[in-house]
Amino acid sequence: MINPDCHIEWPYFTYRSDFAAVLATPLRMQVSEIFHTGFDARGAGKLFFFATEMLSLHPLAFLVPASLPGLVQSQTSILFADAELSFVDINGREQRLKACEPIEVKTLSACAEPDRLRQNLAAVLTSLKLFGRNSIVLDLILGCNTEKNILSGTEAVIFAFPPDISALLRFVGAGEGLTPAFDDFLSGMLLADRWVGANQIAVPENFAQMAADKTTVQALQQLLFAVGGRMSLRFETFLHRLLLEEIRTADVVKIMNYGHSSGTDILCGIWHYLNSYLKNLSAHNLQKI
Repeated sequence: MINPDCHIEWPYFTYRSDFAAVLATPLRMQVSEIFHTGFDARGAGKLFFFATEMLSLHPLAFLVPASLPGLVQSQTSILFADAELSFVDINGREQRLKACEPIEVKTLSACAEPDRLRQNLAAVLTSLKLFGRNSIVLDLILGCNTEKNILSGTEAVIFAFPPDISALLRFVGAGEGLTPAFDDFLSGMLLADRWVGANQIAVPENFAQMAADKTTVQALQQLLFAVGGRMSLRFETFLHRLLLEEIRTADVVKIMNYGHSSGTDILCGIWHYLNSYLKNLSAHNLQKI
């Protein structure tokens, strides 16, 4: 199990095991945006994240010391080569970090016992009602839509099961934030679908091209991670617990409080997909009787 409180000390860094293939050759990156928990860097046509928190690690992220974001600025060039990260810091000093063993990650491909999952989903819905952060997606899930909500009147399309990606694409980019609310919601659905091994959401080969001009680079990347059954360890770890353990309210609240409303919106997607999946499973079993 991933230790969410794990940090890394200078002069070391690490990454997820599913990042290793990308790092098979030298990689030159340039810092693009800096946040309080890390920074983005672009290179080789990809967007990388340098995270200071273990749970923020996704398939294109490095886990680095907490002091590193303070040593770079926009346009700082960073080189990965020979298991090292090297760059010239804001004071003109050359810095080098050495790679540790990658963090092993696994994808779950089996669903929890249905009754346990139903109990967990009921607990999640209660928490969403009590503590969910305001967003167009939460209003949609809770049936609180108003005419001002850009998703109002779309329930028949969005709640169809199995979801039709072609129909849902028109909503990509809807909502506020670096990763818009609907994109977070769709990412949550995709991740849940892959983790229970259902694979009922068929994604066309040109999905990336179709979505690219509708949303942000960060949101598109998150959607593509979810298509492959991946996201940050924050959501992978939570989904593992949701499927196999008794979920705690504290775990749900932590997820909902992530970002402006991203945690709430992704959780809505996970809840909606799994709730629909269970209903479909029950209906299928009844038809056999």
